[in-house]
Order: sequence, then structure tokens, then C-alpha cells
Amino acid sequence: MENQEIQEIENKKRFLKRYRKNLNCIVRLEGKLALLETKLGSVRSPNLSGMPRGGVPITDADLIADKIDLENRISRLKEKGKNLKREILEEIDSLDEPRYVAVLEGFFIDCLSMEDIADNEGYTVRHVYSIYHDAVRALTLR
Repeated sequence: MENQEIQEIENKKRFLKRYRKNLNCIVRLEGKLALLETKLGSVRSPNLSGMPRGGVPITDADLIADKIDLENRISRLKEKGKNLKREILEEIDSLDEPRYVAVLEGFFIDCLSMEDIADNEGYTVRHVYSIYHDAVRALTLR
């Protein structure tokens, strides 16, 4: 393979990974949101030790503002994710080989590992990697 073809394949992989990265970001932000909601739900008693406290106290209003910001970010990412998913599925569905479609959709859309795809499709992991490589190459060379 020549250098230009390798670069094109890497660009195609980057294109296909956008949805997967988007989902990972949503999961991370939803974890932060759950932690924030826990903080908001917990009742705190005042510190009566008489000792000075450092730093700026975080108020419930600050937590609520952070919660609203996180919810907005998650909403925007979900909307972006729908568009990315549609765009990537159109690209994958343009392939004629059903094995290619199954492996690429499993990896890039369903976020399955190569091992899980191998189990689902009845292939060895090595064979799934081979199909993956051939499928990305087929998409690139169209």
C-alpha cells in the first residue's frame, strides 16, 4: 500500500469513529450529571466546628446552573449524534458485502468490541479484524 492510500484509510476511520466518540462523550457527561444530582439531593448540615474554612463555598444555585449546562450539552450532543449516525450509516450501507456492513455497523454504531462482533457473527476475532480492514478499504477506494 502506498502512503496516500494509507492516509485515505486513516481519514475514513476518523470519519467513521465520530459517532462512537460522540456516544462516549454523552456517557461521560451523563455520569457527571448523575453525580451532580446526587450532590443536589444530599442534605448538608452546617459546619459548627468554629474553625475557619478555605475556598469559596458552592451553593445550590451554582449546582443547579451546572446541571442545566450539562443537560444542554447532552441534548446538543444527542442531536449531533443522530446526524452523525445517519451520515455514517449511509456510508456503511453503500457497501454491497453484508459481512462488511455487519462488522462496521457493530463496531462504529453499536460500539461493540471486535470480540463481541466475532461472537455475534460466528467468526474468529482475527477474521473480524480482516473483514474490518477490507471493509474500511472498500469504503475508501469507492
